[in-house]
Amino acid sequence: MSLVLGVMGIPKVEVELLRIIVRLSSNLRTPWTVSESGNCDVLLVDSASAAEAWQAPSTPLVVVPVVQRGEAGGAPAGRTLARPIFAEELVDLLNAITPGVRISKTVAAAAMRSARDRASLIRWPTQVTLQRNPAYLRLAAALSRSAQSAESLSVLGRIDVDECSTFLGLLEQEGALAWSGEARAGGAGRAADAVRGTGPADEPARHRAGLLSRIRRRLGLA
Repeated sequence: MSLVLGVMGIPKVEVELLRIIVRLSSNLRTPWTVSESGNCDVLLVDSASAAEAWQAPSTPLVVVPVVQRGEAGGAPAGRTLARPIFAEELVDLLNAITPGVRISKTVAAAAMRSARDRASLIRWPTQVTLQRNPAYLRLAAALSRSAQSAESLSVLGRIDVDECSTFLGLLEQEGALAWSGEARAGGAGRAADAVRGTGPADEPARHRAGLLSRIRRRLGLA
């Protein structure tokens, strides 16, 4: 899966340099493309610009200020890119944030699903996932027996439905789930409704956004 690196307020010469680096680097663990508009996964923004000015249907998952070398820019450690831009520093930055970006994309996709959408387990989860919560083992056992939704898992496992949604999101990231045909069609319909602004009354957009925020906090991505 290719990821998109957006740029805002970055001089053209630096944008072209970024394109050359992501196209030619053999050390990137994931393919990246550079975009000057539209949706992106990571946004490089000049430290003098406001990231809120980025015009796109969805906000980037990660915003990285581009600062003069030696300046912190007020961003978390390792979350800035210094100019002049060095290829190895850009590659190290993208490799470091890729796992979190992938998880966030998976969680976002899972959050768009209804808590009633059902999925089946097609392979046993990794120990890394199971060790996140002691309850995940019995949730996996329930999924291995029959298709379950976050709501039904909540009842079977006597655990919060948001935690069950988190678990399903992690399994989807692993490729360990197969969603039912109805769930896929329903999820696509709800996504289209959300774009048109005609989503069901009991699933407003702010509810999905709140769920996504809670899942990210549970995964330590907030």
